[in-house]
Amino acid sequence: MKRLGTAAFLLFAVGWNGLAASDDDGLRRLVGAYPDQFEATEKANVLRWKDGTETVYDDGVARSSLDEMMKQGSPKDQMSLPYPCGWPMREPGTDEDPGRVRCEALFRKMYGNSAAEVERSLVDVAWPAAGASKKVRFTRVNGAASALQRVGEEVNALPDDLRRYVAKPIGTFTWRTIAGEDRPSPHSFGMAIDFQLPTPVHRYWRWDAKGGKDVPAFPPEILDDARLGRIMAVFERHGFICGGKWRHYDTMHFEYRPELAGPQK
Repeated sequence: MKRLGTAAFLLFAVGWNGLAASDDDGLRRLVGAYPDQFEATEKANVLRWKDGTETVYDDGVARSSLDEMMKQGSPKDQMSLPYPCGWPMREPGTDEDPGRVRCEALFRKMYGNSAAEVERSLVDVAWPAAGASKKVRFTRVNGAASALQRVGEEVNALPDDLRRYVAKPIGTFTWRTIAGEDRPSPHSFGMAIDFQLPTPVHRYWRWDAKGGKDVPAFPPEILDDARLGRIMAVFERHGFICGGKWRHYDTMHFEYRPELAGPQK
């Protein structure tokens, strides 16, 4: 993994849109995105859970690479790189992976610390784009299943040439680690869904790297496909981010992250 250069650090501090992203703003966005989990507090640098426990937002550790942030990220690290909602998109720069940094402790506390705990909150969500009777399993925690249902209804009203992009769901809940890493996949928490996208936009950086560690050139097909962009926009309106906007691209992957996308954005 390459070290973050000066330009990348400026992006973490300033954001994609050139506006300064303050610590208070990131903390407020987390609290606002998960009202079932957090409550407002006048204490600085604190996420207060509804059960009364508290989590430090900025742990004061300066992590010098994206890899370190992904492995040991704080809530502040999680909010450090804004997700660029909307279309058209620009090619992401080195290590610009908004949403890949996840504070594992937050997700385990919210969604479950084991497969059994997560499964207790899974519900069936209709996915009409895949057929009248097709259902997918998704967590109801944080309103994620309801958000996915709204996405499905909106997508199903689109023309056939757009709806086909997400007509084949290929995975939601699976308790597993991320490929090539030892941290849990967001699929472990039942808040991510993958689709068999049409060729040539069904792309994952590890496949294109052919076993190597270097990230391949960003596929121009992703940037040029306005249909994919319209699908991304539907998901984003309801609080989902898409891995197709990561430098370590994973176009099939949609993940419920209302602190980064949705009405707040």
